[in-house]
Amino acid sequence: MPESAAKINYEFNDFRLDPQQRLLLTRAGGRPIPLAPKVFETLLYFVERRGELLDKPTLMKAIWPNIVVEENSLNQNISALRRALGESPGEHRFIVTEPGRGYRFVADVRTITVPASAQRAAAQVEAAPTATAVTPSVTSAARSSIAVLPFANLTGDPAKEYFSDGMAEELIHTLARLPGLRVPARTSSFAYKGRNIDVRQIARDLQVAAVLEGSVRSAGERIRVTAQLIDAESGYHLWSQNYDRKFDDLFALQDALATEIVRTLRSSLRGDLSGALPHAPPTVDIEAYHLYLRSLDLSDNPIVNLPRALGDLQRAVERDPQFARAHAALTSLRSLALVVGVSVPGTLADAEKQARQALALDATHGATYGALGIIYAGQGRWLEAQEKFDIALARDDTDPQMHQAYGLHMAGSVGQLSRFLQASLQAGRLAPAWITGVMTIGVAYTVLGHTDEARRFMDLALDLGLGRTAGPVPDALSTLALRAGRHEDAAEIMVAALPPNWRAVNGEETVRSVFEGMAEPARRSAALERLNRMCADLHVQEAPEFVRRRLIVWYSRLGGLTEAFELLNLSLDLFAKSGTIGTAWAFIWMPELLPVRQDARFQDLARRLKLFDYWEKYGAPDNCELRDGRLICH
Repeated sequence: MPESAAKINYEFNDFRLDPQQRLLLTRAGGRPIPLAPKVFETLLYFVERRGELLDKPTLMKAIWPNIVVEENSLNQNISALRRALGESPGEHRFIVTEPGRGYRFVADVRTITVPASAQRAAAQVEAAPTATAVTPSVTSAARSSIAVLPFANLTGDPAKEYFSDGMAEELIHTLARLPGLRVPARTSSFAYKGRNIDVRQIARDLQVAAVLEGSVRSAGERIRVTAQLIDAESGYHLWSQNYDRKFDDLFALQDALATEIVRTLRSSLRGDLSGALPHAPPTVDIEAYHLYLRSLDLSDNPIVNLPRALGDLQRAVERDPQFARAHAALTSLRSLALVVGVSVPGTLADAEKQARQALALDATHGATYGALGIIYAGQGRWLEAQEKFDIALARDDTDPQMHQAYGLHMAGSVGQLSRFLQASLQAGRLAPAWITGVMTIGVAYTVLGHTDEARRFMDLALDLGLGRTAGPVPDALSTLALRAGRHEDAAEIMVAALPPNWRAVNGEETVRSVFEGMAEPARRSAALERLNRMCADLHVQEAPEFVRRRLIVWYSRLGGLTEAFELLNLSLDLFAKSGTIGTAWAFIWMPELLPVRQDARFQDLARRLKLFDYWEKYGAPDNCELRDGRLICH
């Protein structure tokens, strides 16, 4: 373009897009918003084709024209773009996802022609020297607050990832105990691990004034840690430092780091941070501490690693029986085993004993009460579970996992769906990038029957990297498609998620027949017959619990209530062998299971779930009432 020619800018909502300078700016003040190159190209492609439905292959070919990339690269680009534009979870003010079809940019866009004279004036302003030096200042929002990101592992040894994560974990724990300082929980900040996101965006997400990031290197018996504290508004470094220590000086290193951080925060932030920083090490045994850190890293993938993580923690408490946080982590992992259905040594009674040991050592640890809440809910001790969750949230209401667990395992299971949703939304506010939390919001809206909201949050979870065929995800997506009248799409979602043993017993044909029966009442009898045959071939008593729940929903939609109750009672029989009633029963309150709830047999099921005492004290489930000792649902 000739130097004197006019150029084109785009304006939408509160933003201006300058293709020539490759900048996204705020319309008020012209503040640049940092975007990675490919994220900028994604935005420009959307804006130039606003209103058009763009499928994923088209987008990937346009943005990466000369290389082959995975679909996840596009998902991450769009997620980063949504965050940069300030879309809250579930909002689609700019980009709408149309499941199975693609994306559409829906904001109103104005094309602005910028004359050459205006360009020269703007260039002169940009080139003018500043009148005074600019000192980085911390944003006025949440000034006494800091997010600690996972430290980068630069040791060259992937097996030491647990150690770099552990540095951040320990700093979170230490700083969170300083009066007057707000520190987002590990789940909130670790949700950004491995994502190329500007720290200013992370700070906006987590509503903090500063962000700490760092890296860990090692050589022989020594460890080198680099840390930097970053102003959330400007992106400038407030402080940076390198530390070189022996591995056995780890606690001294962490103390030094925390002390320097707090000193900088006290001089940079407003608010009272005059309290004493706790310096007591978590254990006297450095090897026990390493075992504890490794267990935290392993538990990020619980289905695969949970037994190993429990083994590490057990060895840690054997080495130091007074290691309170290791005892608390044991309780949390045992409750997690119940949630994900992983078999581990011991019983829930052992887990309760472990929890009491942990509380005897540290009665302030909210997560231990929350783990007890999950354990009691899994035993049908609902009144005690409610009490423990209440204590957990009173001790620490900043932990998104606690709100998510309360919603899914307590409020949702007893049918208090409004509280289920509110708890899930609070978890999402505390950890906007946590995939599990975002998915749970989608599940809560699905159970409530709020289809549009459910679809928005499930789409957001998929954009963040949630697998489409993992566990109950296809069930939620299929349910949303059914509610939109897209029976064939709903069937294909489930066919794509079929495990090999289903395919071996003509599962594809059976699934399609089931969804045809849902669409056409005349075909329901044939669909039920095929579904019964497949269940017999699959030995459904040996299937994962989410598979039985999937079948229960299908049977209810097909009118096969006898089969639905048989599976519900089979699940309870199987759970009883390990002393539980299972967990996360929110699915029984879905609109699709209203025929089950209105059947006389539901009264006995509710008694097997031990729910009536809870309802007598805290009220009946949403859209239900207690009448003469019976639950009546509408």
